[in-house]
Amino acid sequence: MKRKAKRVIQNQREPRHDKPKVLADNHDGFGGNVPPDRMVVAIYFDQKDLPDCADAFLAEQELLQWKTIRGAPIRNWKVCAAEWIFNYRQEMKRKFRLSPFSSQSY
Repeated sequence: MKRKAKRVIQNQREPRHDKPKVLADNHDGFGGNVPPDRMVVAIYFDQKDLPDCADAFLAEQELLQWKTIRGAPIRNWKVCAAEWIFNYRQEMKRKFRLSPFSSQSY
């Protein structure tokens, strides 16, 4: 019959509670701070190559009081902004297709 070796835990430290781990107070960059700072939204839209649309997005969301269509509060403004940008680009493509000045050869 084999004997099992006991595991010895060496120098196990107890967690120190004198300095709590604190994350940064401002989580603007992560998207969880609703409503976000105007400058952070402007930077985000500039990164997405739509610097002129940041004010339109903010105005629309302030009109909706930072809530979804169903009335739930928005938890992450970056997700909402990404959807807004997608819808904006789709609308621009549709307007270009329907424009009488766009030349389409069939």
